Amino acid sequence: MRSNQIASCMLALALASLCHAAPAQQGSASRAAWIGVWHAELDGQPSATLTLADDAGSLGGTLFLNAVSREGGGPHVVFTETHMLLTPRFNGKELSFQVKGRGRSMNFTVDLQTGGNAAEIHCTNCGSDAPVVALKRGF
Repeated sequence: MRSNQIASCMLALALASLCHAAPAQQGSASRAAWIGVWHAELDGQPSATLTLADDAGSLGGTLFLNAVSREGGGPHVVFTETHMLLTPRFNGKELSFQVKGRGRSMNFTVDLQTGGNAAEIHCTNCGSDAPVVALKRGF
């Protein structure tokens, strides 16, 4: 049971980093650094996909989290959750937001890495053992 909870938090972190919405008053160059599709893996399995767009003049997005289990053999995806980003806050190279799932809110921070094609996401309220997960921009 604990491994499934950790896997869910890891997936949520990965998705959180992919899902981002920022206020329209942010500079277009800053927003442009976040627009696209972001992917994360856990044990070689797709764990999260974050999609960010600027269709309505402000960033918006969706986070898809895959629960990865190691039970019954090698790692495999056991279910997928789809989330909209809530209360996104953007500060240059850091994005923070919430997603709701399984009866609770999960808070995420995502740090954009130099070059803009990689990021690290972390769930700040998923417990002290919640990992920092790498995200990569995909096309």
